[in-house]
Amino acid sequence: MPQIRPCVDFLITQKCNYRCEYCSQSKKFYTNTKAASDETIEAFLNFIKTLDKTFEITISGGEPLTHPRFFGVIEEIKKQNLKLTVISNFSYPIENYKKIADIMGQNLKELFVSYHSTQVKNLEEFKSKAKEFNSYKANSTNFSIASVLTDENTTALKELSVFLKENNINFCLQHMRIKNSYVEYKKEAAEFLSQNAAPEPGRISNSFGKLCHSGEKFLLIYENGDAYRCYSSRFNKAHSMGNIKNKNFKLFNGPMPCINSRCTCPKPISYNMLDFKHSNYIKATGLLIKNAIYLPSLMIKNFDILKAKFEQGLVFKKK
Repeated sequence: MPQIRPCVDFLITQKCNYRCEYCSQSKKFYTNTKAASDETIEAFLNFIKTLDKTFEITISGGEPLTHPRFFGVIEEIKKQNLKLTVISNFSYPIENYKKIADIMGQNLKELFVSYHSTQVKNLEEFKSKAKEFNSYKANSTNFSIASVLTDENTTALKELSVFLKENNINFCLQHMRIKNSYVEYKKEAAEFLSQNAAPEPGRISNSFGKLCHSGEKFLLIYENGDAYRCYSSRFNKAHSMGNIKNKNFKLFNGPMPCINSRCTCPKPISYNMLDFKHSNYIKATGLLIKNAIYLPSLMIKNFDILKAKFEQGLVFKKK
């Protein structure tokens, strides 16, 4: 099995200064605009002090730079000599991203930013900022730009992809998902996607019952401190790891079976967490039964998310 990349993802805020139509975190679809409290921040910083130095930290949101303690948090991550990835919409002035690079130095693993065609007024200014940061960052820092493909932005993304290739900047074309389902594109967009984006591994591999190290080597922490095994775990009671502010929080002691038919979380496969050679179908079935018992309460707890996805789907149906 390839070497695992241990990682902690911290969604420091749900707030975002963009209003992308296809994003369920947009204020139009999602009413939770809370950010991590000082108590949650302190619990997170205390937690990362217990990690070994093989762990990487990813800070995202929402838009993480909207959080008033963002720079203080990454300074503490640097003090712990941990690697950092920041996921941003790249909407802030270039000085903010240079400051991230200055604070983290060689410890900045990656700046992963996005281009949203309906939110960025001037593509040329965006390209100029991207080129400037790419020249400024440390050689060891990966710089990637992602964009969600739509039928309407195909022409702009074709232009952007050529520019990024010429400037040795990673381009990540993303297939738009609505209510967890991938949309179908018209011919031009579909051809562009097929030429520039490989199918996500989780879409073509059955993961049910396969042992996975998420929860042991990877976890997701939300702005309220709730911790989960992976991004597909909010409706899985068996995958909850408690809250980092409480005594009930703890990492798993070893790999656990996946209870999803497909891995929809971006980290387990790409970070080598999922072990396709070893399975425990009996335990996976038991966990499914446990989740079925708790599902009504989990749906109530996450009602705002379900409502957001439903409204999002209605908006796109109207289009």
